[in-house]
Amino acid sequence: MAIALGLAVFVESPGLAQSNGSDRGAFPGRRVGGGTRGDCAIDSRSLAALNPASNLGVTASDRPSLYFSIPTAAAPYHGQFILHDAEENRLYETTVVAGDEPLVGVHLPADLVTADQDYHWYFVVACNPRDLSQNVVLEGWLRRVPLTPAPTNTTLVNNQLSLVESYQAQGLWSDAIALMVELRQAHPDNQAVQTQWSRLLEALDLANVVQ
Repeated sequence: MAIALGLAVFVESPGLAQSNGSDRGAFPGRRVGGGTRGDCAIDSRSLAALNPASNLGVTASDRPSLYFSIPTAAAPYHGQFILHDAEENRLYETTVVAGDEPLVGVHLPADLVTADQDYHWYFVVACNPRDLSQNVVLEGWLRRVPLTPAPTNTTLVNNQLSLVESYQAQGLWSDAIALMVELRQAHPDNQAVQTQWSRLLEALDLANVVQ
């Protein structure tokens, strides 16, 4: 039986007045599901957002993607992604089907996020559909910066891996993560890709959670 997740999700907004982003304390969040109260249909300890420890992902893309590590399950279930602006106005939401693959991606519409603005996202999984207070809620932040991302039209894996490193060096963690996930999905048996994937997870301090 699939886990249903309705539109009325149990999310408490922090209502935090935002600064200019220089203070990491301005970005509260939760990257890993951790334990849950009572019975849960999934192992929430393996639910994680691929996001920096600061809880702020940075992108230069006009249509960024965010990725989540999710538990596999015998029956499909749903995760709900919600995007707010810095004043907690809801801008976008979508539901993703989970259960088959260990990673799911949320691909934002073009130009939904604008440069030099911070956006607060939530990823919600219903642990117990009859008790929304037990929802597993991940949360983090996304910022688009006014940079021109390097072209990704090359098909050479080594060039794309170099581009991942370039994104990391520029602080474009959301773009580095998205490109690395795409490479891993396209080249699951490539040792160089697997090695760099492991290095990325170590840099994100998620190596013990995400496989």
